[in-house]
Amino acid sequence: MHDFIGRKPELALLEKELSRENGFVVLYGRRRVGKTTLIKEFIKDKKALYFLASQETEPLNMQRFASDVSHFTEQSIFESARFEDWRPLFQAIADYLPEEKKILVIDELPYLVQGNSAFPSILQYAWDEILRPSCTMLILCGSSISMMESATLAYSSPLYGRRTAQIRLKPFRFPELREAFPLYSYSKVVELYALTGGIPKYLEFFSGKASLWTDIKENILDTSGFLYEEPLFLLEQEVRDPVNYLSIMKVIANGNRKLSEITRSLEKKHAEITPYLKTLIGLGYVERRVPFTEEQPDKSKRGLYYISDTFIEFWFRYVMPYVGDLELGNMRPSLEKLEKTFQSNFIPFVFESVCREVLFDLCMNGNIKLSPSRIGSYWDNQGSVEIDVGLVDNEHQAIFLGECKYLERKAVSTEPYKALRAKASSIPAPTDKPPILGIFSKSGFSEQLIRLSEAEGNLVLINEDRVV
Repeated sequence: MHDFIGRKPELALLEKELSRENGFVVLYGRRRVGKTTLIKEFIKDKKALYFLASQETEPLNMQRFASDVSHFTEQSIFESARFEDWRPLFQAIADYLPEEKKILVIDELPYLVQGNSAFPSILQYAWDEILRPSCTMLILCGSSISMMESATLAYSSPLYGRRTAQIRLKPFRFPELREAFPLYSYSKVVELYALTGGIPKYLEFFSGKASLWTDIKENILDTSGFLYEEPLFLLEQEVRDPVNYLSIMKVIANGNRKLSEITRSLEKKHAEITPYLKTLIGLGYVERRVPFTEEQPDKSKRGLYYISDTFIEFWFRYVMPYVGDLELGNMRPSLEKLEKTFQSNFIPFVFESVCREVLFDLCMNGNIKLSPSRIGSYWDNQGSVEIDVGLVDNEHQAIFLGECKYLERKAVSTEPYKALRAKASSIPAPTDKPPILGIFSKSGFSEQLIRLSEAEGNLVLINEDRVV
């Protein structure tokens, strides 16, 4: 694995903001998603002061900031002096090489706000009166999504309207992992994506030096492994009552997708559950999906809830039910469940998400002549018709329907195409045009299906991430 992978659009945006006279970027996202790594990659060859706030009192944070300012400006006086006000320190940064472009990064801003609720006002003054006029680019970064939004982006914040750009950093997409691991087989990258959810920190624990099962046992199933209690840790860092959130995610992971099913399983009313679901969606742990044909997704009554983080989904399937055994050092029940269902059930479920990302990239790269307006999946009210991958192209009034087949060493035959074609007539479409049909496979296609695709004008075959 490379030291730094992906993030090309984010780096390009940061460079663009640096070229501004007064760039002010808010960068935020869930823990472990690689915010600090991105920042350090961006500033590594630039004149920059990087300050990491910590969970300590404001005077201690200010003292450490003064030390960083001392090293940055090469003025030892700031190292020994004691400050009761942030403004002289910001002024020292502005005064240092006043004609040269500089970058000030404040990482984990929420810790400073916790120490002093007036810190956004302090920053407002520092930006307006000191930093903005002084060739200084400001980057504010944080992991607490709710606090970053309230402290920097909300209308009520003193900093509202001052940012010139914002980046909510998300996990790596599957195509980024393919690019980062060119020596890995397609199947191995799918497994890596399924286990890590594209979270950069988790990738460190699946290096490929050991077997997949060894990595799972050492890092997830072992009680001393880094990822053994990771979902619990994430929730404790973000919310006050993690038990309720954990219970909701557990029932969703058990297959309760509808809001009525979730409330019934928890014996709660809708009004009691929906605030928790909204928070989990905001944190990026849960998502609400609607059929891709819905023109107003927010108003749809057909929404289903899923765990959006594949690692957390894995944890609820293979760790949480066996915690009692694992605490005794007995991995056998969890490993038996893995051997029975990981390749046959869990990976194919993730593969559908992979195919949706691959479809988007193929469209954007021009390999498939469609312009994505909405991508998702489809199900009818009765649950009798399901489509793995669906795309609406409003520009060309077209629709794409796809079936995903994750088969071991077996080429896909014509049967999935016939089944997909039979279901296609029941899918709502924006026009009377026949839908474009697609079959996704990781193990290729039969010669008969390839000949059929050559004869048919609306059948696309995607092997791994390439159009056949």
